[in-house]
Amino acid sequence: MYDFFQRHRFIEGLCGWAVLMILVGVFAALVGGNVLFPIWRVPLFLNFFALGGFAYVNVTGEPADNRMGIADWLNRIQWINGLGLLLHGTIGFYARNGTRQIVPSLWRAPVGDVVITLGIYILLFTGATALAWIVKHNRNH
Repeated sequence: MYDFFQRHRFIEGLCGWAVLMILVGVFAALVGGNVLFPIWRVPLFLNFFALGGFAYVNVTGEPADNRMGIADWLNRIQWINGLGLLLHGTIGFYARNGTRQIVPSLWRAPVGDVVITLGIYILLFTGATALAWIVKHNRNH
């Protein structure tokens, strides 16, 4: 795919937009139309969207010998969830110009939603960390 898309940039752009729309559409259909609320859907959306985008770029935008391995994927999951929890827990998520808040901070949500959201972030972060440790441990032995 990489070589084909290097020769056909316009097709690459169309496919990129199509994948973006598919990712958003599938997630919107799965959560019932209201993509960002309840608030615990935010970490699911971040992971689904970012990892789907990384997967597409990894297959189409990188030569075969330069693609991400399992350790790189686990690192991305840790990064997404660590940064997502920091932003979500403190200031929330704002629109591009910074004047309109899209998702309020986690601490302004009902207690049940806070517990579920923290659980999702922590589960994804610690799960990726544990798997990264196992992968590293198995490479050394």
